[in-house]
Amino acid sequence: MMTFSATGCRVPLDVAEVIVQELANDKDMASLKACSLVCREFVGICRHHIFYDIQLADSSKYLNRTPPARRFKKLLDRNPSIAGYVRSVDYVNGFHPKRGPPVLMHLNRVRSFKFGFTDHDFYGRDRQDWGRIPSPLRSSFFSFIQSNNIVKLHLLSISRLPITIFMHFPRLTTLTLCNISVLDSLHTPDFQTPETSMKLVVLRVLEDCLGAMRTLLAVRNSANKPLLDLKGLEEFTIVVENYGMDVIERVIAPSEKLRSLGLSGLSPDIDCRGHIAQNLSVGSLRTLKKIRLSPMLEEVQGDPYVHLTGELKDIAGKNVLEELILRIQIETDHMCTTEASKWSELDRVLSQPRAFPFLRRVEMSVTTYQCARDYTELHDKLEDIGRNLFPGLRSNKSVEFSFEIIDECV
Repeated sequence: MMTFSATGCRVPLDVAEVIVQELANDKDMASLKACSLVCREFVGICRHHIFYDIQLADSSKYLNRTPPARRFKKLLDRNPSIAGYVRSVDYVNGFHPKRGPPVLMHLNRVRSFKFGFTDHDFYGRDRQDWGRIPSPLRSSFFSFIQSNNIVKLHLLSISRLPITIFMHFPRLTTLTLCNISVLDSLHTPDFQTPETSMKLVVLRVLEDCLGAMRTLLAVRNSANKPLLDLKGLEEFTIVVENYGMDVIERVIAPSEKLRSLGLSGLSPDIDCRGHIAQNLSVGSLRTLKKIRLSPMLEEVQGDPYVHLTGELKDIAGKNVLEELILRIQIETDHMCTTEASKWSELDRVLSQPRAFPFLRRVEMSVTTYQCARDYTELHDKLEDIGRNLFPGLRSNKSVEFSFEIIDECV
């Protein structure tokens, strides 16, 4: 039985930690804050979760109130020990910041860091030029990344980012890039070039980053080793633009333990033909369990699977694939093929005897984006395709198969 007295809490701390962990899992911040007032022993347990992940900003949208970065700095001034609880920092500013957040220089136990710039459109094409970022903010950034053991990094909407910055995350395992360009210069006064490489486990290359990725893949450190060590890469997600399938080849080929592969992009930029199967190592063929494909189709006669079926055919009988998720999208007011032979090809490939013995889930959806076109006829044909063209998958009791049509008005 739990009891409380003026001298403190009479409940085993391990029980209290389980209770607080459940609140943290539910992201129930109000209850966590209330629990921190129960007794002295609860304070540290709750603060570990309350301040574990902080979101800071110093944007112009806070004209009438103090930005979060300034409020948190005031909190640290009153109670410096709070900085020791912070493990994840999300600092996304508005474009053209006036000054830097001094709060970053007070944090030294952060493991996950998201840094960048955005306005209202998260995936907007604008970028903040690194050279025009205020000097105090750059200094804070440099000091911060050198004082913390960052293992997860997310960079957003920055142009001309010095390539040498990436060399100072020797323990980085997760890298996410969105709308980034890099400056291919190995000489800056800010750092001395180290000899270590980033041993990535998770790599996500989102919008407008293929140029940056090509540069990162080509750069070698002072020990003449690749900047990116991809042998242990387990999860790779990429948005393909401007015929960037070469980046996929260069990323997955070195990996010996790829487990999850996610591809999305506009057809015909994304075309799997000849780019996937032949670049999977023997090790990755033994570990790849999930493929997720999300093409945006524009051509009426195009392959709805952007030739992924051919790649699946090439790995048939020598894979451990468990899950295949296809999120097919039709560009606004465009059409897609309803040719039976093209849609049924997936069923033929996956239903071959002993070709995919570990397959347990195939999930398909086709999304149309309607503005002026009437999609009634197309939806009827797609529904018929879903009902009749996947007999092998539907009859396979070992595989959970679903086919869904989604209509979005824009």
